[in-house]
Amino acid sequence: MKNEKISIIVPIYNGEKYLKKLVEKLKEQKGNFSIELIALISHSKDKSLEISKELFDKVLEVKKFNHAKTRHRGALIAEGDILVFITQDILPYDNNWLRELLNPLNENIIASFSKQIAYEEHSEIEKIIRRFNYPDENRICNKQNEKINGRKNIFYSDASSAILKEEFLKLGGYDFFTPTNEDVYLASKIIKSGKSFIYIAESKIWHSHQLSLKDSYKRYGDIGKFEKLFEKEIDFSKTENEGKKLLMYLIKELIKRKKIFELIYLPFDIGARWLGYKIGKYKYGDVNK
Repeated sequence: MKNEKISIIVPIYNGEKYLKKLVEKLKEQKGNFSIELIALISHSKDKSLEISKELFDKVLEVKKFNHAKTRHRGALIAEGDILVFITQDILPYDNNWLRELLNPLNENIIASFSKQIAYEEHSEIEKIIRRFNYPDENRICNKQNEKINGRKNIFYSDASSAILKEEFLKLGGYDFFTPTNEDVYLASKIIKSGKSFIYIAESKIWHSHQLSLKDSYKRYGDIGKFEKLFEKEIDFSKTENEGKKLLMYLIKELIKRKKIFELIYLPFDIGARWLGYKIGKYKYGDVNK
């Protein structure tokens, strides 16, 4: 890769506890590139704004957060040839994370996203879900591979992703409203354009959530809402089948590891996700409100 400028865009909300370590790890990345750090601050009640002004090259205060629109505003002020979107709660697994994320990009494969590994302190259920969603094998997603990849052909995560800026803007970027899954919608636009994106397992990050049942219900409610709102544009017919595969994988792995408590908790965890998804899908509002 030639010496290019990379813009790393980070939406931040009450992220004080993450920022210093995150930026430290970003600046340790090895590769023939320079990086520009952009912070997008939303109504934080802690010292995120003050810390970001010290650590980031550009800081944009956002009055009304939206997963897509906010990230798009960051892209518009970016000077880099490549846009890297991350979340505040990730950490690069090693010093090669960014180089590996950027390596596959070309005129056909215009975007990439990283393998996620659950934090050690998080639950066994969360660790197994990450292993199911982020395997060791790379995957190219495009029109030609729809049958091979199934539902995962539009699986894309901007917890750690990269995209050529010129191609991003041609597609309209993140200039739309959505309750969540802005990355999935962008992935669908990439595929419709005839281009490809890649899941690159050599680019690894630490990232996972330790959600309460209430939080899981709300999170999956937003996913259901998203799928209902965009069902005419994206084929979500394989979503529930993928969910069944995940459930069977969870049961098998928990039994194999003799995780009795997690097996007992699993019906409540999956139940909260499933109920939130179903209610979100059939009782949604206007995302523009």
